[in-house]
Amino acid sequence: MGKQIVTIITGCGGMDGSILTEKLLEKGHKIIGIDKWRPEGFYINLENVVDDPNFILETGDITEKEFMARMIQSYKPDYFYNLAAVSLVPESFRIPHRVFQVNTLAVLDTLELLRAYSPITRFYQASSSEQIGKNEEDNQDTDSRMIPNSPYAITKLASYHLTRLYREAYNMFCVNGLLWNHEGTRRGQTFVTRKISKAVANIAKGKISKVSLGNLDAKRDWGCAEDFVDAMILMMETDIPDDYAVATGETHSIREFVEEAFKHIGMDIVWEGKDLDEVGRDSKTGIIRVDVNSLYYRPAEVRKLNGDSTKINKLLGWTPTTKFKELVKMMVEHDLND
Repeated sequence: MGKQIVTIITGCGGMDGSILTEKLLEKGHKIIGIDKWRPEGFYINLENVVDDPNFILETGDITEKEFMARMIQSYKPDYFYNLAAVSLVPESFRIPHRVFQVNTLAVLDTLELLRAYSPITRFYQASSSEQIGKNEEDNQDTDSRMIPNSPYAITKLASYHLTRLYREAYNMFCVNGLLWNHEGTRRGQTFVTRKISKAVANIAKGKISKVSLGNLDAKRDWGCAEDFVDAMILMMETDIPDDYAVATGETHSIREFVEEAFKHIGMDIVWEGKDLDEVGRDSKTGIIRVDVNSLYYRPAEVRKLNGDSTKINKLLGWTPTTKFKELVKMMVEHDLND
């Protein structure tokens, strides 16, 4: 019987981190999950794994270099997935210094620690399509010009290049997963997709009457988190480290997401008005179900993201199994049953 694979996952309590934890436990890994300490002591996304003998939860802050040094020296991981981040774009405009600490400086420190104490560890960096930013060309991928348009996106681009540099300069196994928007039932409710699915479910239950949103015309390439986590694993298990774009190749607006979500509770939304005065009404009753609030606009918008995953499909055989309509249905049905 071979040596058990040891894997560190930062941000293990998040959507991607918890899905990755479950998938790698199924593959026989010993998982060291790192996440922030929470006073309530409960991590809802980890409820399926907390009692698994191959799962260890280490609470701490990835910006604490001494803490991370202890983790790497103690566990000498075979794999290190860095999924921890301040990942809400609007929040990055509010606390940019903290976002740089978590999303960039902590990555630099981790790479340095791995180089010093465990250079054979394979390192995965969670990169983001937000790095593409104002570049609105079609079929965006890792070769596209990146024009980040938020503090969050800038921090992710810096970490992207640090990861690439450590691969090239020190011959370390470092990969970037440049992931387009991916969602699921574990997505936090501050993100617009989950905000919509939760609101639609609550409207169906009679708990609220409408949902307030920002820019309805922003377009994103939305995929399913479980599919995208599979792509992460493929990147780390291949022989040659590289950077990959992960996307569905379909772009839809927030307006389309809203329409599709309401269809699952039997409502067709019709739009009237313009900009901040626009509303979405139930076509049958005329009741306003969606309005627009300037509070939810970004200071600098990213209008369109459209990914091209040709490279990972050809080299690693990955392809998305869940597309837009199925994803929206899955999220709404989950929140209806919650």
